[in-house]
Amino acid sequence: METFIAYLIESALILGILTLFYKSFLHNETLFKFNRFYLLMSVVLATVVPFLSFSLGTTSAGVEADNFSNLLGTVNVYANNVRELIVPVVAKSNMFKLLYVLGAVALLCRLLWGFIRLGGLSKKASWTKENGVRVANLPGRFNPFSFFQIIFVNQTLYSSSDLEKIMIHEKAHVRLKHSVDVILFELLLIVQWFNPFVWFTKFLLKELHEFQADKTVLKSGMHVGEYKLLLLNQVTGARLFPVNNLNQSITKKRFKMMTNKTLKNILLIKSIMAVAMLVCITAFFACTNSDEGPEFDMTNSGQSDVEQVDILDDTTFKIVEVMPQYPGGDLGLREYIASNVRYPEDAQKQGKEGRAYVLFVVGNDGKVKDAKIARSAGFASIDEEAVRVVSAMPDWKPGMQGGKYVNVEFTVPINFVLRK
Repeated sequence: METFIAYLIESALILGILTLFYKSFLHNETLFKFNRFYLLMSVVLATVVPFLSFSLGTTSAGVEADNFSNLLGTVNVYANNVRELIVPVVAKSNMFKLLYVLGAVALLCRLLWGFIRLGGLSKKASWTKENGVRVANLPGRFNPFSFFQIIFVNQTLYSSSDLEKIMIHEKAHVRLKHSVDVILFELLLIVQWFNPFVWFTKFLLKELHEFQADKTVLKSGMHVGEYKLLLLNQVTGARLFPVNNLNQSITKKRFKMMTNKTLKNILLIKSIMAVAMLVCITAFFACTNSDEGPEFDMTNSGQSDVEQVDILDDTTFKIVEVMPQYPGGDLGLREYIASNVRYPEDAQKQGKEGRAYVLFVVGNDGKVKDAKIARSAGFASIDEEAVRVVSAMPDWKPGMQGGKYVNVEFTVPINFVLRK
């Protein structure tokens, strides 16, 4: 549960940073195609990056493996990190779990209900086809809308001239596949309904969809003033459908974007800045500052109960027939260290970082003993904290050699990083 909550928080943080950048630097620009790419990439990165881990160091993992006994995967520890301060508290909250599930189920039901309503509307419509696009002529007062290859409109509410503009606008939504974006965000909302930046980004993307469709109408030769009048009538006139307030909320912004112009050089610079921002966010959240050692597979299925075998003497092995196993495996070991290590305050104040390699022995009784520094992080309190946490580790399932339990030596690197 802690891993899932940490993922949600990191994903929300990534999307928040990228959305604020968009609002500050790209929102008022007419880079509609690029802006759509940026917003969709923001969602992709927020979804994928928390799973990624890249190494930027120059040390060879193979050399490290030769120098240390059974080198385990590196565990990164961050000063005042979200996992340490928030995740354990949230993970233990039954109220959070209940609210999260209720919110996710509610939004899933809302999405399914939307599909059911569309199906119901489809049965009431009379159908025609224009240039590969199906048109559903519906009774009632509502703003025209499209869904994938279908345009829903009450043709009796509009003059032939206004209807032509509306059809150009809605066909632009169809051609640009805006419905795919909408469904993507609806699915994202089910998982991250608590994240205000998902709702805000969804609004920005829908707004951008309207800008793109408006541009298509104007490029077809429609007069700006005439088209603005049509949009204004949709907002203030009898044609307004009370439930659908999207056009009402962004019409003023749409008017501005129809005539907004920016120098090409400025647009190019902002585009480069946006791409750089996407790359930097990926690097910042997914990269570590040094190599990860090769992960040692601690799982095995052939281990017997302690009572069924004899105990060998105190000889310590590096490789045995059945390797020791930490409760929960490698992931459990990482979770234990990440949750229990406390970044020393004096190291934080002095800006100290470093990687401590801790050598320890899993005894023939499963207890961890003889923990010591195999390679220092370069700061005494960091080394001491790493040894403290490893020494307090829960009992392992001991390793076996020749049918008897034995002592086995391991090394775990703990990487202390001030900022992530």
